[in-house]
Amino acid sequence: MLSKSTRQKSAALVAVAALLVASPGAAPAYESDLHVFSIDDVMGGFDGSTFGTGGATQDPSIICDLGDTPCPEDNGPFLDKSGVVLYPVDSDFGYYVVDFLGAQGKYRDGDYLEGYVGNIVENGIQVGIQVSNAATDTYKVKPPLGTWCRGLGGTSVKCETEHYSVLEHVLSCYETIPYLFVEDPLAPPPAVQATISTPDGSLSFDCANAPLDDNALILVDGVPTTRLTNSTPCDAVNDPVGCQMFPNDKTDMLNDIALGPDYSVQLKDDGKPLYGWGGLHKRPNDIRMYARLALPDAWKEADAPDYVVTKAELVVNHWITNNPNDQLRPEDLENEAATGRKPSYRIEGTPGTDTEIWKSTVPCYEGDGDLIDTEEGANDPTFLGVGTVLKNAPYALDPDATPGDDPSEPPYAFSSDLSGGFSNAFYTTTNRDPFEWSYDADPDPLVQDFVGSPFPDDTLGTLVSGPRWRLKPNKFGQDLPGLEIPLIECSPPPFKSDNIKYEVGVPTTTVINLLDWDDSKGPSPLSTSRGWVDVTTNGFVTVAGTDPVSGIPFTTNGLPMTEDFDLAVYIKGDRKSTAVYNARLLIEYEGEVPEPPTDFDLVLSELDVPDRIVVGETGELEVEVTNDGPAAASGIVTLTGISNRADTIEFSESFTDLMAGETLEIEWLWTAPGPRPSRITWTATVDSTGDDSNPANDSATDSTKVRRN
Repeated sequence: MLSKSTRQKSAALVAVAALLVASPGAAPAYESDLHVFSIDDVMGGFDGSTFGTGGATQDPSIICDLGDTPCPEDNGPFLDKSGVVLYPVDSDFGYYVVDFLGAQGKYRDGDYLEGYVGNIVENGIQVGIQVSNAATDTYKVKPPLGTWCRGLGGTSVKCETEHYSVLEHVLSCYETIPYLFVEDPLAPPPAVQATISTPDGSLSFDCANAPLDDNALILVDGVPTTRLTNSTPCDAVNDPVGCQMFPNDKTDMLNDIALGPDYSVQLKDDGKPLYGWGGLHKRPNDIRMYARLALPDAWKEADAPDYVVTKAELVVNHWITNNPNDQLRPEDLENEAATGRKPSYRIEGTPGTDTEIWKSTVPCYEGDGDLIDTEEGANDPTFLGVGTVLKNAPYALDPDATPGDDPSEPPYAFSSDLSGGFSNAFYTTTNRDPFEWSYDADPDPLVQDFVGSPFPDDTLGTLVSGPRWRLKPNKFGQDLPGLEIPLIECSPPPFKSDNIKYEVGVPTTTVINLLDWDDSKGPSPLSTSRGWVDVTTNGFVTVAGTDPVSGIPFTTNGLPMTEDFDLAVYIKGDRKSTAVYNARLLIEYEGEVPEPPTDFDLVLSELDVPDRIVVGETGELEVEVTNDGPAAASGIVTLTGISNRADTIEFSESFTDLMAGETLEIEWLWTAPGPRPSRITWTATVDSTGDDSNPANDSATDSTKVRRN
């Protein structure tokens, strides 16, 4: 039985989700059924297999001791401290690692060491899945080939970024994109680098002598060869023409990595570089889950028109995780254009030209503790100066330029910060939240004043971006991977425990915008209905095969692709268990008239009885029922008390047309029975006529001690 506090948290989650659906004038044209996650959704490999019947094929051997496959003697089920029995998982989603050599993808080896899962059951009803990952595997590499820096005592910090400016800020006082150390970041190029010194001037250094050595040579069988000059990843040898390296998922340390004196470069499959300067790689063991949510029948009819999707949101209820890389992959898409809220700024110069300058407007800190300031200079400007430069377009590098080999030459403009002129501050200030909806509250096009919300709220201004396509974690991720998001924005790091915005393990609701997309890559596959129902029209995924029995195709990531909405959830590296409850899809599209909702969620939100009472004394019993909508609901509330002497007390009251968002309070007077002391256990339930979407929150318990005067 749930505790009162847990019931309240669960009720709050459901209430949030209901508000998203039931807000006046905002009813979606289409709302999918609620998908409740369970062990049946757990995936086993790249063939689209799941433990249950929902995938491309069923494989009950993915989880041991729940089917015909026993667990290994040294690795069986265990009781998590949350009270859920967790069972071991065997899957392909992990790596075998070898120090200094690399990592090889796992195969179904029967060791059941990839993680643990178990169903969450409340009041006899399956409500979600508990997930615990196996320990993240690590392997050593020669620096700077790694993406983590290993310290004494086994500690490590992330030493990897997609942005050269961030790399440079960590390793040098030289600034390719001036903003901090140069004498005047707004002076015309070339920049005059700073001279740093001790207070008495006894030690000094000219940062002009500290550029990074950008001569990164491509390794072939571990031997450096030619310089990396093209960041376009190869699909095949010399395809596209001029490509030099294949994408490298931190697995091969002998090939498809460029090594220089100061850092290394690997390429992602989308062409983004990964700069690394560490001596360690980490490879998590994923637990992956597959959910299939039904799409509108009209979309799936033969000769159906290609409906234009005007709004699409995915609502997921889960716990706050400890890993900012726990992914939501709708239709197997990864989307870097969904950024959440970024730092606010004021634009100087001419937007869209090489004169464009962005300056900070909010006094704040970078993640490493550097203070940024406003244009007014409200704080000590000796840290980063007033109006810190976030974008310095006059110093942006030409992606088509061919720099020389000398360290004084600029680097190749592989990363977006170099080609766009973005400084380190743009990526590492703490006045951001990647997991909020971001709105521009200032109508002035030269002022970008970003405000955030955990949920869509068009009253805040013009929508800029939805949250990252991730389960909401406690950390920033990206270029601030290990830093927790503070409750008090722009307070100086490191943050104390009472200044953490998101507490790990607390129930939350994540809502992502499925229409966020980088249009420079072409239109989003989810912008029209055909991209949802027909995988052949989705040019951003690759079909790897088709199950011969079910006929369901699956992608290179193993995700089944049906005519419905196909969602993958990746849990990465969280040894402390986390929970994923359910998901729902909300869609608006042209050509459809919204239908009034018929389902609702009645919540037994409060049971209040006397803790103690004297024999013959009259007390008050109170029950509250809340309708979390979206439709009105009718039903009956019953309160039953059973004493330790087997006596039964019962009250009931019916109600009709309780509207969404309303709470019904019911009170009964009760006289404590005698003559002897007793303990009475109370159970309150609400039963409804109709479609209650979440019966798990329909009851509550409490007790009363009856004593003599």
